[in-house]
Amino acid sequence: MNALKRVWTIAATALWRGYRRPVNVLVGIGLPLFFGVVVSSLFAGSGNETRAVVVDLDGGPAAQAFVKGLEATPMQVSRSTRAEAEEQLAAARIPLALVLPEDFSASVAAGHPHLELLHGPTYEPGGLVERRARALAASLATGRPAPELPVRTVPPRDMADADRYPYLRIVFGFYAMFALSTLMHQAYELHEERENGTLARMLALGVPFAEVVAGRALALWLEGAVQGAVMIGATAALGAPWLGAGLPALALSVLATLVCASGLALAVAGVTRTAAQVNNVAVLGSTAAAMLGGAFWPLDVVPEYVQKVGHLSPVYWAMDSLREAFAFGGPIVGQAQALAVLVLMGVLGAAVGVTGLRRLAG
Repeated sequence: MNALKRVWTIAATALWRGYRRPVNVLVGIGLPLFFGVVVSSLFAGSGNETRAVVVDLDGGPAAQAFVKGLEATPMQVSRSTRAEAEEQLAAARIPLALVLPEDFSASVAAGHPHLELLHGPTYEPGGLVERRARALAASLATGRPAPELPVRTVPPRDMADADRYPYLRIVFGFYAMFALSTLMHQAYELHEERENGTLARMLALGVPFAEVVAGRALALWLEGAVQGAVMIGATAALGAPWLGAGLPALALSVLATLVCASGLALAVAGVTRTAAQVNNVAVLGSTAAAMLGGAFWPLDVVPEYVQKVGHLSPVYWAMDSLREAFAFGGPIVGQAQALAVLVLMGVLGAAVGVTGLRRLAG
């Protein structure tokens, strides 16, 4: 019992000392809250529309009418050159490009519209943009209005708002990124305690080194929990449907992410030798994990090899645990693989960290 009390005291003291510093409150709470509420809304709002890339080599009245017809639909229409479109297709940034050849207006007048479709290797024919383009070209040739395409929105789960899920995905991705960054930054205090003699004094008073590390690990976990409660609570107050998949599903995703981030923070503390090195790893590591894991953009817009590398990122698995729960299986069933990977990363990170931190006891 005394051991548990000492671990809790170490954790509570570290947490209190951390939040007494205004800069820690700003970085650990203020900045994640800004990203969760403001930046996430911008990112989510930028990707809701279907994108149609048009290469207009004709420029005639029929081509202009064709583009106006696309713009009248819920699509984000952008013009491009053929070279730019082919480059974007090769990089898998767009699935399809519509080419209006030089004889487009003439072919429409003749009743046989000539429309070229450029698509990447993963494009499945018959998509919404292609069907709308064919319907518009046919209507221009026949003079009849293009038929309305039946569009039905099916939410991933009856209890969830499908239109809000991209926002949840981005917020949770930012949470995972800031959890990694903040907890790694806080791990530098172990090095500070060694450098200023606090660790040596604690050990001299008979506090086992294992309890010191356990207290620090608990402090990291508690700090991440506070950060998560603030981000999720604030966005929930603004209408984010976090409970769309049920409270257990959300809790499992948050807990597994905290275990992973805390373990990796201990690993960083164990393999570094100075507080400056910890800060460098925290900034570069968390940013790289977020970019590779899909926090800033969906991974389906990046090349395939980047998608595979993204599986090494804890941010990817944190977001995947939420996606599986929200869209496909509810708690545990759909989340099992992602949760297992997160916990495994955390356990392995903690093992590496504890092994490396043993040198601090010397």
